[in-house]
Amino acid sequence: MIRNKRFLFLALLFLILPQIAASASHDAAFREGWINLTEEKYAEARNSFRRIPPLVYDLGDYAIYFTGLSFAREGLRGEAASAFDDLSKKFPASPLRPYLAHALAYAAAVDNDLPAARIWFERSQGFASGNGGKAEEGFVAAFLLEADGPSAAAAEAHLENFAAHPAQEAASLSMVRLKSWRASGKWEGWSLPVSFYGKYAKSLSRAVEIEDAKSVYADALRKFPPSDDYYTVLLDYADLLRKAGDTAGSRALLDKAAPGAPPAFRNEARFLRARVDWKAGKLAEARAGFMAIAGEGSVRPGTAERAGYYAAWLAEEEGDGAAANEIYGALREAKDEPIRQEAIFRYAFGHYRGKLYDNAVALFAAGEKTGFSSVERARHAYWRAKALLDSGRKDEAEKSFASIAVDPGAGPYALFAARFSGRDPFAMFKAPSSGETGRCSEEKDQLWKRVRKADWSKADAEHIRRMDRLVHLGITEYAILEACCIDRKAIRNAIGLAEGGTAGLIRYLSGDLRGAIRETTNLPNDPSTVELIDRIQFPLAPDVIGDCDRKRSGMDPLLLHSIVRQESQFQPNALSPAGAIGLMQLMPRTAAEVARKEKMKKPKRKDLLKPKLNVTLGAAYLSRLVREYGGDYFRAVAAYNAGEAAVAKWWRNSGGDPALFLENVTYRETRFYLRRVFFNVLQYYSIYRPRMFARHFPIVPEEGQPTPGAASPPPNEGTIVVPQGRQPIPENGQPAVPPARPPS
Repeated sequence: MIRNKRFLFLALLFLILPQIAASASHDAAFREGWINLTEEKYAEARNSFRRIPPLVYDLGDYAIYFTGLSFAREGLRGEAASAFDDLSKKFPASPLRPYLAHALAYAAAVDNDLPAARIWFERSQGFASGNGGKAEEGFVAAFLLEADGPSAAAAEAHLENFAAHPAQEAASLSMVRLKSWRASGKWEGWSLPVSFYGKYAKSLSRAVEIEDAKSVYADALRKFPPSDDYYTVLLDYADLLRKAGDTAGSRALLDKAAPGAPPAFRNEARFLRARVDWKAGKLAEARAGFMAIAGEGSVRPGTAERAGYYAAWLAEEEGDGAAANEIYGALREAKDEPIRQEAIFRYAFGHYRGKLYDNAVALFAAGEKTGFSSVERARHAYWRAKALLDSGRKDEAEKSFASIAVDPGAGPYALFAARFSGRDPFAMFKAPSSGETGRCSEEKDQLWKRVRKADWSKADAEHIRRMDRLVHLGITEYAILEACCIDRKAIRNAIGLAEGGTAGLIRYLSGDLRGAIRETTNLPNDPSTVELIDRIQFPLAPDVIGDCDRKRSGMDPLLLHSIVRQESQFQPNALSPAGAIGLMQLMPRTAAEVARKEKMKKPKRKDLLKPKLNVTLGAAYLSRLVREYGGDYFRAVAAYNAGEAAVAKWWRNSGGDPALFLENVTYRETRFYLRRVFFNVLQYYSIYRPRMFARHFPIVPEEGQPTPGAASPPPNEGTIVVPQGRQPIPENGQPAVPPARPPS
């Protein structure tokens, strides 16, 4: 009997082992094919996918789809169409069919085959995913309007596509068409409005086609008579010249247009003229211009408040603290909430700088109660403590600094406060990595077990299974596609987390970190899910930023995560209005310079959409800045955002005090960028390295109380350390938008 059982066991084993080996071999071929596909090695990709029998492999429809996609991207449309037929025959219910039809529609449009593009577009419309796919769909839709040749309607559609996705390859094809039609004189025959020229020029500037943008702006101003839209285009052109450093050209343009212009334009022109003077270093002229606008009754209230705010900044730069404080005092009643908040702080700060310490203490205390975020409240608390210290009330000051220094919600002000206890706030960045990205993967495995065991419908269970497989094969882009097919209500019922938490969890597991953050923003931290929600809000991306990144660049992976979260919220194809690209929002020129110094191949714009390359270049750039500033991470991060020249100017006036440096930053986005990056840093540390956080920012216990930070639990067991009465999350950018940026 025992022999029979052994025989049956061995027979079963011999049957199973070849299947296991075949499955592993097919997975290896699938990964290899995917890598080749992403590297645009299309023939090699097809060779890999051909080794997979689609009807046997559990992701067989993907093998056929990727084969067809490789043909379409090479322009081999006949072979791609055959792959579509094969996919439809073998997997008629596959969700991938419309996506392959989309690839065929785009390939046909690129080949100028209008009938084929229309057929495939009808099968795929609405199924484009990601910015790249949407740009391709936009190009096809615009191309289909060219049935009777180039037309104004086609030009409008191409402009919409280019304006929405200027970093994408398909959108650049729309740009090329527009450029060609303009050069051939077709624009004049279509009677396109001046607003069309303005929108096209603005899109060109976002795509860093600055000279072309200038040419289009100038052309528009020559060809069209004055109108409301004309003056809007003129203002945009003047602003482009200002940003490009041509302050003389910007000023001349505004001065020439002012006579005879409507009052609304003259006011906006005066406002921009003052900004141009500021950019040119003519501070007295700029200040006088802003003051005149702020005091004029015919100006819109919002414009008057912004002008007053800028005038106060200029007064500070010129050392006229009394004038600045008078303006800030009035702006404390501003209707614009961000300006009001900044005025409340700077009014108190003016009293501190004037050494009116008792008044400053009272004003900062009042401001702390009205701050719109945890960092804003910490800002008031920090400078209140500084005023106490400078007025000789050392004991009170030290107690306040100690409280701020252990608060993750205080962001950079926790780091500033730590200095008063004799601690190096950047020491933790130099400590060895504790392997948190590895533990993140382990935690995700546990979460996957929970998801797999949930009570799903048959259809949703299959999407979960496929999502699971794709994630573990490293193909998160398509795991997200499977996640989007799952019914949201079913997700909530199956897993049972709070509203928003379940959808966020599925997106988190599928690799859609940006979507996960959005799903869980402002969710209440329920005790049963607080750790999970916090990890979803401040996620790790081990596939892109691992512990080994420190070895390559010398940068702490958690610092890199903090920057990526602020720059792009982990969206690989993010594009800023200034033209910065990818996870770490690199400008193409900066990326090219870093690549040259690192002896890497010069990246193309589309290369910067590749997550690993983008992070490699961004980390290398940040590492060079940290070395340049002698280990001062604060100035390095500021320079990463605003440039080294601006940082040098702000640092000169700070007396070596990083907190004063932050308050001297005249670029609004840089000031808030620094606040949020270092807010993110402390969140990441308190979530993933709580013991290290407690070691570098130890809580000083009150008499008779235990030390909360002394025995902080490990990352996969602990929770965020948040002092009572403080909530760390509001610095994410809600609810207020900070005031407009003063120019440099």
